[in-house]
Amino acid sequence: FNEWFIRDTSLKIRASHRIKGKSGAPLSKPPYGYMKDPENKKHWLIDEEAAEVVGNIYKMYLDGRGTEQIAGYLEQQMILTPNAYAKEKGFKVSGILSKDKYSWRSSTVSKILAQEEYCGDIINFKTYSKSYKNKKRRQNEKENWAVFENVNDPIIDRETFEKVQQKRGKVHNKKRKDSEHNMFSGLLVCSDCGSNLHFHFNQGNRDIQYFNCSN
Repeated sequence: FNEWFIRDTSLKIRASHRIKGKSGAPLSKPPYGYMKDPENKKHWLIDEEAAEVVGNIYKMYLDGRGTEQIAGYLEQQMILTPNAYAKEKGFKVSGILSKDKYSWRSSTVSKILAQEEYCGDIINFKTYSKSYKNKKRRQNEKENWAVFENVNDPIIDRETFEKVQQKRGKVHNKKRKDSEHNMFSGLLVCSDCGSNLHFHFNQGNRDIQYFNCSN
């Protein structure tokens, strides 16, 4: 009976969640660069300070800098990471805060470059959990997303966003934070799928260097 009650409650919450998501109400918190509108919870306002950083990230990427180079630049300029910035502003913070509040990661930059929400869209159901017993979030297929365009003011215009996505889909050499090229960059390919292998180095120890497949 206890098991049935928990399952029944979970199904009701999921149904409510789906109705809310299908109506266009955002199911997730605003991404870095936006903040909730205090007068309308379904609307996001541009956070000018963070939005300027987002705009610079897109500009640097289109100018030819790789994600690791951009992360290194932001770190050198002592720009707060998204989580550190959220904490300083009193916003809700998810995940573990790094001890170094200026320590940007390449993956953080990549995430910002991939978020269509910066065009002013609301996108729901990007992730899902299998059941109330397994709360681990999984990536949802794109055809299952609910996309509502031009709901909020854009930080990045759609043309610029599309250019970045095209560039991210093309083969390009990743550069180190110190702008040095690895001698094998652009030459190595995956033995399984034929895609170019991308150069990386360990954030904590730059002597640890490796290549991996983009797929």
